[in-house]
Amino acid sequence: MNKFRLNIDGKEVFGLPGQTILEVARENDVFIPTLCYDERTKIYGSCGLCVVEIEGMPKMVKACATEISPNMIIKTNTKRAIESRKTNLELLLSNHVGDCRPPCALACPAGTDCQGYVGLIANGEYEAAIELIKDRIPLPAAIGRVCPHPCEEKCRRQLVEEPVSIAWLKRFAADKDLESENPFIPEIEAETGKSVAIIGGGPMGLSAAYFLRQMGHSVTIIEAMPKLGGMLRYGIPEYRLPKAVLDEEIALIESMGVKMIPNTKVGVDIPFETIKADYDAVLLGIGAWVSTGVRCKGEDSEGVIGGIDFLRKVVRNEEIKLGENVAIVGGGNTAMDACRTAVRLGAKKVYNIYRRTKNEMPADMVEIVEAEEEGVIFKNLTNPIEVVADENGRVKQVVLQVMELGEPDASGRRKPVPVEGKTETIDIDTMILAIGQAVDASKFEGLEKTRKNAIAYDKDTFMTSIPGVFAGGDCGNDKISIAVEAIADARKVSDSINAYLNGEVLKYEKPFVVERFDITEKTFEDREKMCRPVMDQLEAEERKDNFTEVVFGYDEEQAVKEASRCLECGCHDYFECKLIDYANQYDVHPERLAGDKNIIEFEDDHPFIVRDPNKCILCGLCVRVCDEVMGVGALGLVNRGFDTVVKPSLEKPLSESGCMSCGQCVSVCPTGALQERQSVVKEVPLATDITDTTCSFCSVGCSLHLETYGDMLIKSNPDKNGPVNRGLLCGKGKWGFDCSVLEGKLTKPLIKGEDGFREADYHEALVLTAKKAESIAAKYGKEAVAVAISDRFTNEEAYVMKKLADTMGAKTLCFNNVESGVEKVLGLDASPNTIDELLSTNVIVVFGFVMENNPVIQLKLKQAAENGSKVYVINPNEYEVNNFDFATKVVYVDNDMKAVKEMAKALVDMGKFSSIDNFEEFKASLDNVSVSDEIEEIANVYASAKKAMLVFQQNIVSVNVATMIANIALLSGHIGAPRDGILQIKAKNNSQGLVDMGIKAGVEAMEGVKALLCFGENPMVDLSNLEFIMVLDTHMTEICDTADVIIPGTGFASVNGTFTSTERRIQPVNAAIDEGISLSNYQVASEIAHVYEVEFNFRDTADISIEMEDVLPKYKYAKLGEVYGNVLYPVDAKFVVVDDGEFVSVHNCTDNLMNVINERLPKQLKVQHKCLAYNI
Repeated sequence: MNKFRLNIDGKEVFGLPGQTILEVARENDVFIPTLCYDERTKIYGSCGLCVVEIEGMPKMVKACATEISPNMIIKTNTKRAIESRKTNLELLLSNHVGDCRPPCALACPAGTDCQGYVGLIANGEYEAAIELIKDRIPLPAAIGRVCPHPCEEKCRRQLVEEPVSIAWLKRFAADKDLESENPFIPEIEAETGKSVAIIGGGPMGLSAAYFLRQMGHSVTIIEAMPKLGGMLRYGIPEYRLPKAVLDEEIALIESMGVKMIPNTKVGVDIPFETIKADYDAVLLGIGAWVSTGVRCKGEDSEGVIGGIDFLRKVVRNEEIKLGENVAIVGGGNTAMDACRTAVRLGAKKVYNIYRRTKNEMPADMVEIVEAEEEGVIFKNLTNPIEVVADENGRVKQVVLQVMELGEPDASGRRKPVPVEGKTETIDIDTMILAIGQAVDASKFEGLEKTRKNAIAYDKDTFMTSIPGVFAGGDCGNDKISIAVEAIADARKVSDSINAYLNGEVLKYEKPFVVERFDITEKTFEDREKMCRPVMDQLEAEERKDNFTEVVFGYDEEQAVKEASRCLECGCHDYFECKLIDYANQYDVHPERLAGDKNIIEFEDDHPFIVRDPNKCILCGLCVRVCDEVMGVGALGLVNRGFDTVVKPSLEKPLSESGCMSCGQCVSVCPTGALQERQSVVKEVPLATDITDTTCSFCSVGCSLHLETYGDMLIKSNPDKNGPVNRGLLCGKGKWGFDCSVLEGKLTKPLIKGEDGFREADYHEALVLTAKKAESIAAKYGKEAVAVAISDRFTNEEAYVMKKLADTMGAKTLCFNNVESGVEKVLGLDASPNTIDELLSTNVIVVFGFVMENNPVIQLKLKQAAENGSKVYVINPNEYEVNNFDFATKVVYVDNDMKAVKEMAKALVDMGKFSSIDNFEEFKASLDNVSVSDEIEEIANVYASAKKAMLVFQQNIVSVNVATMIANIALLSGHIGAPRDGILQIKAKNNSQGLVDMGIKAGVEAMEGVKALLCFGENPMVDLSNLEFIMVLDTHMTEICDTADVIIPGTGFASVNGTFTSTERRIQPVNAAIDEGISLSNYQVASEIAHVYEVEFNFRDTADISIEMEDVLPKYKYAKLGEVYGNVLYPVDAKFVVVDDGEFVSVHNCTDNLMNVINERLPKQLKVQHKCLAYNI
């Protein structure tokens, strides 16, 4: 076919006739935004974002709906197209109701993901929590103790009772990290060869050093004081922030390779010009160390000291003549620190002077309360107007103007006004002014200064008037801030310096988010009231004469309990939301289109899918995928215009709409309107890691993206590039990925005693297992010992378990195995043909199909029908199929062999014969079979087809039916060729892998067995005659109840290795998490072998693979991700006479994890009506 040449954004490309602009652009890595496109569905074009301009055409066109033509010149990012996209996004956002981010995270100056780390703590993921915290806060143990936590002021939990203790939870995670053997240190990028000098080692300087060092730059901190820490060290008392904690955090930053030079004053010990010349960039973080006065008469008297100066002297153990009576002026945390420090230094009377009431004081209320408990006398609604000195010029009294509150000022607080003629005088020995701070930038000549003599810098780039010199924190732009705000500056200025060092200019821009302002107490009226756990702390009498830390912090139980109070605000799909990504990319301002929003009341209780139609943008993807891809039609667009909404069929709950719980709607939703209901303790939005792996349930072998955070499994999504599923996935793959880590997971070995099971260590449990097996083998013979291996395990795990059995001389079996009817006839215990051959064959006959077992196969059959194949289904009456509208014919028959024998008889009657062994006996066995019209019709179409395939599920149909299916293929000649043969669907993800290893026996092998080592199976068979049972599994099962030893097992999400699918495709399995189990599944087998004095010496699964390939030649030459053996031709084929029996004879699955997800999934209801209505 001739290709069209066209040009997209100046790039010469080629496309095929019939392709759209969007398809060709994607093939050539040209990005065009869209919110409503999925290549598997028909074009819809509702979002309007993919508009582009074509040279010579006056109107813009939708790239998703416009086919290419020869010599097109397309421009995707013209001003007109960008403005159109921006407007369309603003229209979508104008009716989008939700919270992109939780209020706590938005309130944190540093942008800390408060909800994220709180949720991780609730889930017991402490290491992940500290890593998330330190993405923004390099000094979390210090900040967790002293931050005034603006995040908590916005926490919506206070609408129930009181805010979550976000700051104390930060401290908990940080302290736990510092107590660990390996505290978290971030990865450092490759060295850039660039150097940065940071002048000032306070919270801003230290944090900037942390961030810049991560980027690979060489960083040196030059600090004037003897030790680094700035105000955290010299401005906050020991009882609030132990300096040992600060030292540990600074040491971690130093260990990253940050050079720290204390006791060095710029302009005194080293010229500023020298620093500028020696480094590629300079950051000023000198803070604000000058205490400001109250501008009253006599404040220059001896004994009047600034609050910061006072606290610094205390930390440095400098002499302070405090006297007995001390007055502290100010209402902030520095004032409270000074008050409480004066108490600890022995002052008899400590006054706090503040011109407003306690309720208006900016200090934390807990600091005010504790100061009062320690004896501080609060002189509220007073303001110093004169300091009276004695004859030596030292303060002896302060005259206070009595105040009252007037009208609110610019801050929103009521303005204090003097009460005329009313004053109060108190005797004092020292007065401490804690009302403000100023910057001393006198040593930095050549820099532009502010009117208050601070350093001026660009608020977007943080660069000063000198190129390459940056500033942030308290020292610039007349902005005196709290420590967490200085750390926020550190993150921004680090990014700006990094850009500068790379020859770029970066301006900080606040991200756009959607926020809700309609949340009230009524929103959470159904929530149970749960107050904060009470932390242990020193009582007033215990603490007021020393500097011991007052608050002990949460223990683990308290922290988890407190974190669990989080209301989970914010959108859980924030990090995956395409709408918010595009909104920030196109600088939207939806407020210009603001109007009434269509608020939709809804209820739904689907166990896995969370719907919120208020976040829906009516892209229609969920509706179209459900209908066109899955063939279900459980969702539809209801009403018209502004009132349009996506609802389940017949407006029933989703689980009653015919929904098959595949989760495709969730996977394609571009916003948070459809989300996963997660199984973790606390659901929070997180920027997850993604691991590519293979589903561990049925044998189709669907490729997955597992999303994790730390060791939490978050969600599973289909891989659109998966060689088999290509974006398809069933409910088991979508929702069952975490079955192995659900509540009740086994974590320690158990040994049965007289009073039930007791915990044991691995050594005791495994030695007992080996010795019991040995003694039973000695008593009854080695064949009295059996090793059962689940077909859920990887090839590598199964190989080691079989090797153990061989070492012991034991039998090997899999309870999930059934005899192969195909092997009896064709000599093959494998599917002769592959799954995608269905898509290009002419006729498909399906026998005894249970859709719930292999939904993706049903979808492949649907695709085959859409490609022109004739699909016939022959099922027993008891097994009615659902969503098979695409089938040419569905025939229901009795649950016996008659219909299958009729098919063979019809072939014989039309003259089919064979010279293969046993044909005549086989033919004679059909003499008394009469063929029904329906079966004859199917047989005729099948026989006359150029290419035809038979499909069956091995553990669903009886062995006799499977044998007859092989007979039919052999007789018809439809066998041994591409798209012409049999697709045999095995039971489990690695059933074929076990067969390839020679593990072919099933329950029949248990005859004479007295000891069983059962790896990962839960067989529903009578084992009462056994003298010993060891079970390895993830949870307690029925067989565990009868076991003598139980060993904890793991699931596929923590394993590396391979599965062999039903079509003989070797597929990768990659570990996404650590399940916290001491020994992996294969290591348990290795350790038992060790008791037998046989060493396997496998360091990891790669070692196992190397040995396995030598033992199994077919695996040696197989390529990962590909089918080995291509189409299989019969080996020593013969016809087999089959007796009468059942058509379907379901062999119950022995994998407990498979049975768990089957129980958890809602049963699909058959509905006659589809709810679509695309036209809005």
